[in-house]
Amino acid sequence: MIKKYLNELKQFDRETLLIIVFSTFILLFTVYFRGNRFIFPNQRFLNRLIVSGLIFGLSPFVLLLVFRHKPKDFGISLGNVKLWSKEVLFFYLIMVAILLVAFKFTNLKHTYPLYRNAAKGMNYFFMYQGIQLFHMLTWEFFFRGFMLFSLEKKVGPRLSILIQTIPFAIMHFRKPQLEAYGSIFAGIFLGIIAYRGRSFLPCFFLHFAVALTADIIGIIL
Repeated sequence: MIKKYLNELKQFDRETLLIIVFSTFILLFTVYFRGNRFIFPNQRFLNRLIVSGLIFGLSPFVLLLVFRHKPKDFGISLGNVKLWSKEVLFFYLIMVAILLVAFKFTNLKHTYPLYRNAAKGMNYFFMYQGIQLFHMLTWEFFFRGFMLFSLEKKVGPRLSILIQTIPFAIMHFRKPQLEAYGSIFAGIFLGIIAYRGRSFLPCFFLHFAVALTADIIGIIL
């Protein structure tokens, strides 16, 4: 019986199997990891952003070394800047309009910024945005860099976009329901932007810009 299952495993592409297993383990590890008070002892939320950012940013390089890939193979490249810069601006303007409507008719203004002290002064605000900048850079690298581009070579661009969307959306389980449901579509569109631009960077710029705008609107309203 065991031999049959082992034979079935051998039918999987080794690299694809390892990418899926490894990325799933990393995502679960960031959820359960509790050693997150070594920088700001009394700021658990900020610590979680920093620690998870370190995990998201560094862990993919394990497989990069194992399979002897180049950084470009994980979307670490400027890519087609002329193409993605226009798309980032286009989708950002759409998201600003959506945010304004959402903040007016929902309770999002009581949710953002997620780090509530950011509304108490410029020092807190800029500290939080700096940490969020780092976190979103590594977050987008993990999903729209590592997962998308490494799987693209094995299963094709469309399926890789859909695969990375699933854990991306699930990882929004702590967020407001409206944002969590919206992350399904965001994951798909961000995946397309990364694939077309051949880089995870446009997704990072767009994601951070939208989050920053949400924080500013939440403070003003």
